[in-house]
Amino acid sequence: MFSFRPFASLLAIALTVCISSSAFAKVEAVKGKRYRLTSKHGPWMIMVAALRDVPEERRTEGGMSAWQAADELVYELRRKGIPAYAFLQDMRLQDVRENDGNASGRKPGQYIAQHEAIAVLAGNFRSADDEQAQIIMNWMKEKYEPEFMKDKKNGGIIAKTPGRPKVLSRAHLTTNPLMPPSEIKAASSTPLLRELNGDMQYSLLRNKGKYTLRIATYKGTSIVQVGNQVSERVEKSFANLFGNNLDAAGRKAWELTEALRAARKLGYDRDHEAWVFHDRYESYVTVGSFDTPDDPRISQLAKLFNGKTRIYEGKEVMTAEVMTIPRHVPVGQQPEKTWMFDTKPRLIEVPRLGR
Repeated sequence: MFSFRPFASLLAIALTVCISSSAFAKVEAVKGKRYRLTSKHGPWMIMVAALRDVPEERRTEGGMSAWQAADELVYELRRKGIPAYAFLQDMRLQDVRENDGNASGRKPGQYIAQHEAIAVLAGNFRSADDEQAQIIMNWMKEKYEPEFMKDKKNGGIIAKTPGRPKVLSRAHLTTNPLMPPSEIKAASSTPLLRELNGDMQYSLLRNKGKYTLRIATYKGTSIVQVGNQVSERVEKSFANLFGNNLDAAGRKAWELTEALRAARKLGYDRDHEAWVFHDRYESYVTVGSFDTPDDPRISQLAKLFNGKTRIYEGKEVMTAEVMTIPRHVPVGQQPEKTWMFDTKPRLIEVPRLGR
């Protein structure tokens, strides 16, 4: 643990490794300017340090405040090309009566703000496995010593232990505390999803509508792109990400997409605007592109693909609809291809992957 004396005590330290300034886009570094953390940063970051005000009896004259120390640390990191930000951590509002029996002259119902620490976070990484993040974090933990922390006049109290001999030995990876978990998950997976789906002819990412109807889901341990339109680059991407074992889930989803788009040639009443989407764990097929969730075509398609109630051993059971090739299978024979649809199609938003 280390602290900055007039008002600052470093509660925890964490961040990420050494990296050249060229690894990030141009990073502004203006001494005296406050760079605040926002929800646009991250999603994964290095927690470099958390600074807290120390008791008044331990303060030294001329030392730095918590905010001054945080701003200086942010500035030093930015000078090295690492985007860094300050964040008021664990801020909360409390009724003044909880803290002062006579409310210190304040009216009932008034609130005061309290906080635990000012955190310094750095880097904007897509995942915890980011190679640059690991390099920078290790550099911070093992080699980096901020210049201003070396000057005892600044009032820094730094607790070093055999296991944590450096100022920033506690640096670690964390997520942006201002981002909702759902956004962190989406932002972290964007590069992978773009790699898996970007070059497919019928990729759901190419759907220009806002909504689409999800009708079939195939799960697997890895995802592949299959079909006549697969490019060598994308095929190589799948191999690099998941190995050479082409997953059956991805294959079934792709083949169903092609079959739905050519359904009339296969003996069905109409073709369907089908789309396919892969992620790390499953592939799914959708139909249609809609601008509003109340488009009348949605209910028509849902009724078509929805599971049907049938009598089985004297009981009504919900059974999934299937598509086969050929459509009419002679008695005693097996179809060449069979796909099962979800019993309850559901409307979803078309995914849009940010840059």
